Amino acid sequence: MTTHTTHGTSTLYWVFFAVLIGMTIWMFMQQSRNQKNRQKLQNSLQKGDQVVTVGGLIGTVASIDDKVVVLKIADDVKIKVLKTGIGGKYQDA
Repeated sequence: MTTHTTHGTSTLYWVFFAVLIGMTIWMFMQQSRNQKNRQKLQNSLQKGDQVVTVGGLIGTVASIDDKVVVLKIADDVKIKVLKTGIGGKYQDA
């Protein structure tokens, strides 16, 4: 018994390969878009903004420098967070 690849099976492999490449490209584009949006958010932070960290802490921006944001999370309680640790702006539901 001999085995050989038929035209239909070969075409199926090429379609699968093309879909795999397409999905990979789409994932890289999504990741790039998300990174640009996060960078834009971090650059737009201002004193008084309510934010949520990637860890889930909610606070108000007390001060900002190049890499660190000081968040007020309670009366007389402030913490330092890296800008990269800010997940987004927070709005009460």
